[in-house]
Amino acid sequence: MRGSENGEAGMCRALRRMERQQDAALDLDALAAEAGCSRFHFQRQFAALFGLPPYRYHRLLRLKRAAHRLAFRRSLSAIEIALEAGFDTPDGFARAFRQHVGQSPSAFRDAPDWTRWREAFRSLDAARSRPVSFSCAQVEIRTTEPIRVAMLSHRGDPAGIGDTIARFIAWRKRNRLPPASYPTFNVFHDDPHATPPELFRLDLCVGVDRTVPADGEPIVESEIGGGRHAVLTVHGCCDDLEEPAWFLYRDWLPGSGEALRDAPLFCRRLRLFPDVAEHEALTELFLPLV
Repeated sequence: MRGSENGEAGMCRALRRMERQQDAALDLDALAAEAGCSRFHFQRQFAALFGLPPYRYHRLLRLKRAAHRLAFRRSLSAIEIALEAGFDTPDGFARAFRQHVGQSPSAFRDAPDWTRWREAFRSLDAARSRPVSFSCAQVEIRTTEPIRVAMLSHRGDPAGIGDTIARFIAWRKRNRLPPASYPTFNVFHDDPHATPPELFRLDLCVGVDRTVPADGEPIVESEIGGGRHAVLTVHGCCDDLEEPAWFLYRDWLPGSGEALRDAPLFCRRLRLFPDVAEHEALTELFLPLV
């Protein structure tokens, strides 16, 4: 058992190294050394643990970042994004992107199919969630003040949240509300797995200190309630906060002696992808307590 545990820890180190160095060419010798095993066995062990081989993991890392750049960073040209993703030519990038995502880069930029996008990167997200674990010692009880926010609600199928996010980002840019100066929050009203798609609601919020014009969007002024919260800090990929949320409800809460308050779970995005590399993203998840 000890050897198995040590082998898994080594593979997780190799995976994190791949994320840190995704701009570099894939170096199987260095990754095998990081994992503490022979190159001859590394690729098979990696695939057995994470469900996909290293080269595919590396390619998906780059393509997922490229997809975010296309959808949310309009100032970057497709050629710049292709080069950043490690492709020598725009045609090579376009072929690989279409093969994985089902749309050409230009079509995705104009009208992203978020359902196909989610499916394209499901194996990547599953591999990343494999080494993630939490402990009750990581949970902090914190009392917060009410937070004044400007809010854009997404209502309807969760698969369409990407379009709402793109509108929210564009609105923030027009009104000079950069994440570095104005904090970003998400308020989770519903569990996407237990709510009919047409009834699903998630709020995209930015902390503000003044009234901001709606500027053509259904932006409303609101407030995230203060009070006591259990706070769990999540490092790395956080497209889906389901696992840390389940940890709070399933593992931490029963032995905590705490009781839940009638208010929704919310998070604060401290460092956002793609402003930082995905493994450097940082999120605080807040569970309201009595």
